[in-house]
Amino acid sequence: MSDLLTQYFERYAEEAIVKMKAALIAVDYYERIRVRLVRKEDLSGELAIIGKVGPAGTMTVVKEAIADYKSQVAGAWELNKRLQDIGKHKVSLIFNEREHLPRVDVSYQFKSKAGTVKIHITSAGETFRLEINAGKNPMASQMACIELEKQLTFIALTG
Repeated sequence: MSDLLTQYFERYAEEAIVKMKAALIAVDYYERIRVRLVRKEDLSGELAIIGKVGPAGTMTVVKEAIADYKSQVAGAWELNKRLQDIGKHKVSLIFNEREHLPRVDVSYQFKSKAGTVKIHITSAGETFRLEINAGKNPMASQMACIELEKQLTFIALTG
C-alpha cells in the first residue's frame, strides 16, 4: 500500500490520541473542582477566579469547561474538512468504565474514478491499528491510492 497514505493516517491517529488524552485529563481536573464546589469547599486560595466571579460563577465556568473538553474528545478524531467533503467519514467512540481512554473506530472512504480507498482505524488505549484497503486489482488500487495522495498533497499545499 501507499507509504504516504500510511504515514498520513498513522500521524492522524497518533495526534488524535494525544488530543483525546489531553482533553480527558482536563475533564478529570474540572470534574474534581466541580465536586469540591458542590461540597462547598473554599477554593479561593487555589482558584483566583472565585474571588472575581464567586462560587456560582465558578461553577458555571467549570461546567462549560467540562462540556467543551468532552466535545474535544470526540473532535480529536475529526479529519481535515476538505477530506470529509470528498469522502465518507465515521467516528465511533466506545467508552468502558475500566479503561482510561475510549476505544475508537474510525472509517474513511474515498471514491475516485480509479476505485475506492477504505481506511479503517481502531484504537485501544494508546495503541491503534490502521488498515488501508483499495481493492484486489493491483493496478486499480494503486491508481485509487494515487488519487487520494493527490488530494492530501493539495490539502497540504493549500493549508
